[in-house]
Amino acid sequence: MFLTVADENIPHVRQAFASIGDVCILNAESITDKVCANADILLVRSVTRVDQSLLSQSRVRFVGSATAGVDHIDQAYLRKRGIQFTHAAGSNADSVVEYVLSALIRLSALRMRPLAGLTLGIVGCGNIGGRLAVRASAFGLHILKNDPPLANAGHSGFVDLETILAESDIITLHVPGSSDTYHLIEKSALQSMNPGVWLLNTSRGTVIDSTALSEVLDTDRIGATVIDVWENEPTPDLELLQKVTLGTPHIAGHSMDGKLQGTVMLYKAVTDYFGIQPSWDFERILQRDLPPPISVDPEPSSTWLYRLVRRLYDIQADDTRMRMLLNTSHDQVPGRFRRLRRNYPPRRAFDRHRVKGIPPSLLGTVRDGLRAVCQ
Repeated sequence: MFLTVADENIPHVRQAFASIGDVCILNAESITDKVCANADILLVRSVTRVDQSLLSQSRVRFVGSATAGVDHIDQAYLRKRGIQFTHAAGSNADSVVEYVLSALIRLSALRMRPLAGLTLGIVGCGNIGGRLAVRASAFGLHILKNDPPLANAGHSGFVDLETILAESDIITLHVPGSSDTYHLIEKSALQSMNPGVWLLNTSRGTVIDSTALSEVLDTDRIGATVIDVWENEPTPDLELLQKVTLGTPHIAGHSMDGKLQGTVMLYKAVTDYFGIQPSWDFERILQRDLPPPISVDPEPSSTWLYRLVRRLYDIQADDTRMRMLLNTSHDQVPGRFRRLRRNYPPRRAFDRHRVKGIPPSLLGTVRDGLRAVCQ
């Protein structure tokens, strides 16, 4: 039997891993070296830094992160210790894509500017950016893609960052956090963007120089800004939060289905590594409590898509919750930011929703862009 120590924000983790031993569920701040000392399996999210200081006195043989990013994991140390590692790459990709699409449709309504015909520059075309490129095309957006690693590996269809900055009406960032991407978008890059550009960041807070962005937002150069990730989390810059169009607490990937897929990926990796016969019926959970069919009043037709997307996922509600931090004393901001993430309300993937009465002109957009079930 194994002892698994797991972050409480990994959904259904007790149910999944109880079949292979004891499970200790803790909040991220309580996962310490003493807790890990007798663990065989450690399962974390991005808040927990996994390195020598955490594991030097432990017997952990397997580390799993229920996240796409791995910048919180010292993989070199794990390899040195012979500790198996896996992460949930791509598990929340569709969730982030749907966050971005919801943000764009919200900005379109706020700025009274149709998406069709605009140029969307995608910086980083891995699991998330690649899927976004496909789905965003269904909204009539012209797509520019930038990804130096993929371009250098011989893949075609990419442009340089300068082209993205100069030609895009919308720029969305989907790169990993690393020394190569630290302040990738700094003062000169911000000043090189098209006047009125919409800028979105759902990757890592350090990809944008927050001070430079705050200064630029005091001018009219940027038309709209959507920020889900912040430098110095869990203590975001509240002055910057006041200035952005939409601000959320690092929850773009937090759909219920995406997070559950992360648990599934870790479960499969653990059972495979230890040679355990899988017994957890996760498919039953994915099919449980599906949302009721959605029917949207056909009039006015000009706002039908926006009204549908608010039913699928109301990004404005997340922005409203985030702005409650503006009325919080500085010393309480980190705790409240963590609680916003920890207590995030259930949000289902778009393909778990059934939509009735779709206007014929929007059928392709709903089917191929939103990927809701058309009835």
